[in-house]
Amino acid sequence: MHIKNILLLLFLGFFYTIPAQKPELFLLSVGVAQYQDASLNLNFCADDARDLAKALQAQTDLYQVMETKVLTNAQATRAAVRTELDAFKKKVTANDLFVFVFSGHGIEDALVPYDFDINDPGATSLLKGDLRGKLNALGCNYIVLLDACHSGTFTKQVTGKNILNGDAFALSVEQAAQQLAEALSSTDKNSIVVSSSASDQLSYECPDCKHGYFAQVVLDCIAGKTVTDPNNGRTIRPQADGNGFLTALGFENYLTEAVRIKTLTQANPQKVRVLRSSGADFPILRVKNANGGGATTPISSDRDGDGVSDKTDACPDQKGPASNAGCPIIDKVDSDGDGLEDDKDDCPEEYGTLRGCPDTDRDGVADKDDNCPYEKGLASLKGCPVSDRDNDGVSDAVDKCPDVAGEKDWAGCPDSDGDGIPDHKDDCPYLKGIASRKGCPDPTQPSKAETITDPTVGTFILVKGGTFQMGDASNGPIHSVTVSDYYIGQTEVTQAQWRAVMGENPSYFKDCDACPVEQVSWEEIQTFISKLNNRSGGSKFRLPTEAEWEYAARGGKQSKGYTYSGSNDIDAVAWYDKNSDRKTHPVKGKAANELGLYDMTGNVWEWCSDWYGSYSAASQTNPTGATSGSYRVSRGGSWLYDPEYCVVAFRYRYAPDSRFGLLGFRLARAVTF
Repeated sequence: MHIKNILLLLFLGFFYTIPAQKPELFLLSVGVAQYQDASLNLNFCADDARDLAKALQAQTDLYQVMETKVLTNAQATRAAVRTELDAFKKKVTANDLFVFVFSGHGIEDALVPYDFDINDPGATSLLKGDLRGKLNALGCNYIVLLDACHSGTFTKQVTGKNILNGDAFALSVEQAAQQLAEALSSTDKNSIVVSSSASDQLSYECPDCKHGYFAQVVLDCIAGKTVTDPNNGRTIRPQADGNGFLTALGFENYLTEAVRIKTLTQANPQKVRVLRSSGADFPILRVKNANGGGATTPISSDRDGDGVSDKTDACPDQKGPASNAGCPIIDKVDSDGDGLEDDKDDCPEEYGTLRGCPDTDRDGVADKDDNCPYEKGLASLKGCPVSDRDNDGVSDAVDKCPDVAGEKDWAGCPDSDGDGIPDHKDDCPYLKGIASRKGCPDPTQPSKAETITDPTVGTFILVKGGTFQMGDASNGPIHSVTVSDYYIGQTEVTQAQWRAVMGENPSYFKDCDACPVEQVSWEEIQTFISKLNNRSGGSKFRLPTEAEWEYAARGGKQSKGYTYSGSNDIDAVAWYDKNSDRKTHPVKGKAANELGLYDMTGNVWEWCSDWYGSYSAASQTNPTGATSGSYRVSRGGSWLYDPEYCVVAFRYRYAPDSRFGLLGFRLARAVTF
């Protein structure tokens, strides 16, 4: 401000008060629903970030909104968030307010960005100390809103205060802005950190409201909505004054109570935690529809000061031109940067060229609708090539079984029992036999027992060898695999069975002997197997190969082609994120698959013996995976995962020393021992 203007203001100040300039507001809003590691995916976090940013941008009664940055999904890498915080440092001044919003996964003392690696969390997460350092380095006032599990580690372990009755007064727009400006311009900077849950709690998403519960409550607060406690009938509302202005303490109080009430249906209702740097209380929001605690009709007839009367203003709390009925003209958003605005983009979170969606094989069928996304095909065949109807790699022109997936060695026909005699020439296509008996078994050879029982680790089912198509369109390439006979455990190894061999129980979910053992690494399992084999007279227990696991999960020779192991209805056969109550369950609690195997879908991920590596398209017999690697294969999904991660062909991986409460195993055994 120029000196002559200052003198003029001093002179005029003897006659009337000049309204304070509104504080400047800067915002960084981060939301991750789609992670680089797809097993971490959530549902609504990107929407949380976008909608909270829009709601805070509209707070123009109190703030001069200077810059808003929204990072979602693949944009929200650790480096990108840190870079944006550094960039804001060059833009803010001491009297400004900076708001940081994060919605996504959280772990102890850290937030989880898009590129988080569970095997190296320290180097790939947003650590508490680092984040606080960057926020303090801004040198201005800041508010942090965290909707993430365990986010209470970012705040003191204190609860918010009870809701107080507001005084029946009303600040004008000018008065509220002046009080806020005075608070923000104080020597001691104000900071408020609000977490959605305690340090030992999970934060939940709300399927009905399409947001996280915490994010929804923040939006409800700004909208002036009430919440009723079903236990006592008490109604909670934002304690705004008669003109709708809400102080920092009122905001914290509303969040504390409303989040608790909204999550009462959860096993562990969320507890909002707050950390404040000072005890100053000042207006920070203007809520809509403020009722009670003062006048119900705003004092000003033009609340947002945009020159459009509230009576005719379609957005009375957001500045906008009269030509747009008083509503702001919002720039179109292109979240994935593919040149197509989100409201016209069929895949707004994925860079694409076909109506905004990826089309990897450029056949005019978007990947999301393409059953063969890596092969050019026809829309009438869902993107698959017309020349190979059964997708077995044998052209229909030379395929003697064009509608049944088979093997190149047998002119495209299957050899289900893997005896070298294709099914169309095999009198016993599901029993391994000899050519002299047209594929039927030699009656002079002893048959194998259908089941065997070990006194320590229980029942094992005979899986008769055969050939199957391994993988699917998302876990490919699909390829022909032949496996020999083997036995596999009827259930996952339980806590009681592990304790019988190792003398202790490492599981996170204890006191459940019939539940699968978890928090066991691939390396620890090798010790378990060695001890088990020694005490079992040299029996050859081992982990199943990935091919053996998938073949058994599909039902072996008795397979009915189900999506999950034993059914197309996941609830019938699996404990997964929608029905598990976020914990493991005793084995055999759901239906078995075609072979009588339990829990091959859900409950816990199951280690396989293989190193993780890319599939080969070539036919294979008894494959054992990559020759080396950094990760071991795990299969089947778990109590924490969505159905898409539980299909029989889905592949996952962990470092061999990984130990988690969702990771267990089942055993396999040779047919000769």
